[in-house]
Amino acid sequence: MTSKFYNEIVNSKKEKEVELVYKKGINTYFPKSIIEHPFECDGYIESNIQYDNATKVLRLIMEFKYDEDFSRDIQKAKVLIQVIYYLKKFNTDIHYSILPDIILVGDKDECFVIHTNTIIKYLYEDIDWSIAPSEAANKNPKVVLKIAKDREINPFIFRVDKTFSFKDVADKIKELALNIKRFVKITENNIPLIYDYFICKVIVDVNKYSVNDLVYVFISLMVSPEDCYPHPNKRNILVLSNKREIKIDGRAYRAFIEHFDKRYTSREKDVFTEISDRLIDDTKRRFNGEFYTPTIWADEAHNMISKEFGENWREEYVVWDCAWGTGNLTRDYEFKELYCSTINESDLRIGDRYNINSIKFQYDFLNDDIELIQGAELLEEVYKLPKELLKSIKSNKPIIFFINPPYATANNAGTKIGDHKEGVAKTKVNELMKNDEMGESSQQLITQFLYRILKFKEVYNLNNINICIYSNPIYMSGSSYKGFRKNFFKNFNFKSGMLFKASYFSGVKESWGISFSIWKSGESNNITEFKHTIKDLINGQIIGIGTKIIYNLDLEKSFSDWIKEDVIKNNTKDAPQLSSAINVKQKGRGRIVDGALGYYVNVSNNVYKNKSDVFLLSSTASTANGISITKENYMKVVSNFAARKLVTGKEYTWINQKDEYIKPNLDNELYEEWNNDAIIYSIFNTSSNQSSLRKIEYKNRIHNIKNEFFFMGIDEMRELAVKYDNDYIYNDIRNFGGDRYTFTLVRETNFSKEATDVLDKAKEIVEKSFEYRKLFNEDNPKYNINTWDAGWYQIKGILKEFMKEDLANFNELYKKLVDKMKPMVYKLKMLKL
Repeated sequence: MTSKFYNEIVNSKKEKEVELVYKKGINTYFPKSIIEHPFECDGYIESNIQYDNATKVLRLIMEFKYDEDFSRDIQKAKVLIQVIYYLKKFNTDIHYSILPDIILVGDKDECFVIHTNTIIKYLYEDIDWSIAPSEAANKNPKVVLKIAKDREINPFIFRVDKTFSFKDVADKIKELALNIKRFVKITENNIPLIYDYFICKVIVDVNKYSVNDLVYVFISLMVSPEDCYPHPNKRNILVLSNKREIKIDGRAYRAFIEHFDKRYTSREKDVFTEISDRLIDDTKRRFNGEFYTPTIWADEAHNMISKEFGENWREEYVVWDCAWGTGNLTRDYEFKELYCSTINESDLRIGDRYNINSIKFQYDFLNDDIELIQGAELLEEVYKLPKELLKSIKSNKPIIFFINPPYATANNAGTKIGDHKEGVAKTKVNELMKNDEMGESSQQLITQFLYRILKFKEVYNLNNINICIYSNPIYMSGSSYKGFRKNFFKNFNFKSGMLFKASYFSGVKESWGISFSIWKSGESNNITEFKHTIKDLINGQIIGIGTKIIYNLDLEKSFSDWIKEDVIKNNTKDAPQLSSAINVKQKGRGRIVDGALGYYVNVSNNVYKNKSDVFLLSSTASTANGISITKENYMKVVSNFAARKLVTGKEYTWINQKDEYIKPNLDNELYEEWNNDAIIYSIFNTSSNQSSLRKIEYKNRIHNIKNEFFFMGIDEMRELAVKYDNDYIYNDIRNFGGDRYTFTLVRETNFSKEATDVLDKAKEIVEKSFEYRKLFNEDNPKYNINTWDAGWYQIKGILKEFMKEDLANFNELYKKLVDKMKPMVYKLKMLKL
């Protein structure tokens, strides 16, 4: 069952909501205590506790955050210094002569408990104790660093996930208060969760190891802990019983070892060894994108199928789950003619007691019997497919493919453990799709499953073959799947669908949605829009909360294609490969047009990649995946950049993640002002990495990179160089002068008030920060700040160091521009609702 605590906290949107859930847990396990808030702390209790026949007064102080990463030492330190300030107030107040002895720190997805004795020494630091605890981390960076490096501060981090129990936290609080050392015993039931924690939190660079290696490391610690030890001289290296060295997070390892029992009987060790196969299989599934379907969502799928095919569909249709796993889709129902196939033979052993009247068989749907969908006629004895199923197919019986196939591509990421999936999609169906010119869709396992079903239909002229599928909805909307859709929609017609959060599938991130869709034989009536009911799990019941149209641009021009029109045929050349505004790599795949103003990385054409893979540079990107910016496409680029980056905050949801961007409505009278404002937006966005770099070495040659997005002229900058006696910039103007392209646009363009305010404030800040350039350059030469056309990324380095208040004021003005522009993304029809 999913944790009640998790269900209550998972949808929290702010710190206060997180706090309320934790306090509910405190009231449950410390029922006679009253939560107070001395000195405006998040919570404090005094409670008599009994544990293992011991009694003591517990004094617990609490601190809550919304969403921090407590596995990072610096984040733990920032929270703890705030607690330390509260402890100082306790220590100097006559009403609280005794300090709290236990500290609970929690956020939305993690928490930890620590004894006050571990940090009490910091009460005697020579710092300003009069400031507010909430300001402690900002005002005392040296102490924060000291706490972060303190090896004695090493609490076990509890993950607040679907299996989380606040009782474990309450037990830890009691153990620390009573000075009782209790270890959590690993059992056959909890070992998958503990193994999962171990390789997520303890192992570093998990992708460097094979699945078998990961399981071996974990099992070795269980069965022969005396032979596994941290390296005496390398604190982040674990030496295994076979003397192999594994890179670990040393602190997380020590916390793990101190939390879990390491004493097991010979029989228990045998069980761990026996279960290793299961752990290996589970880990492989995650690498390959396979996820189990929770029962409640399987039941919902059955209800939807009954509405489309009638209540007796399990009697009237042949049903084939060709990605059966261990039977989560079918195990609670009876079928007249059910076929269950899975690539893993171990699944058949695990699920042997489910669907006992079905025909189960080991079968690689994407590789076995490929001749069957190529029209070959071989002896039936040669095929792995059961004769009964083959006969049903050939006789054109009504059939439903009811499946939840793997979600991996050959090069994607997103599983909980391990991002590397090279080779996953290299199947015989993949080769068939390539030969049939299906393009990039051939790399996706979902489309490979669908394509094989499609080929069954075509080869055997089937007119009542139907598909009910859980999947990432990208095959319905993604531009790379256009060729696949053209074929698929001639044979299958969309009937209905639901969309829900992927996190309801164990081990899957919440940031995307899972579609369950039903397709019947026949040509599609609508090939561009597919209406899904949005569903959520509320109080244990699945509820429809709205509708979502998943759409594609097969009959429209995509925004991405539109901005490429002016440069796609231009010759490109090698240039310094940038991995950020100021870092140059000697190798990379990027190429740029001669005379380009910059380079625009805009991976894919949908909302999904907006946060991480959309940014501007002054030279080509080492990752490529972008286009050159020229005078011909400049206005298109800033328009596209703004449209994508404006949908990255709360506007970015699991519901709209796969929405495709459309060429804007240029006839709308509001577009010109929006496009002009996009110039200002694109100069100052956090993903605007345009920069000015001098004398950088790339492939044994010296290069100078100009910032064509600079918004001030050489005359203004020369005056500032003279005023502040900055010879570096004065000479830089002499050597690399000439007004930049964006400045020539800015002085001739009309902007909205919001954009004008941002531009004016930026000019003011450039002048005000000029006096710090020499000093900043001495400590941070990599920023190349003494160039006259230094980009906003470079200038912000100064502001963060010396002018935080000015930067905050600028950000307020920029936010007003953002708020003005954001609704226009939909008004100008760049995205559909």
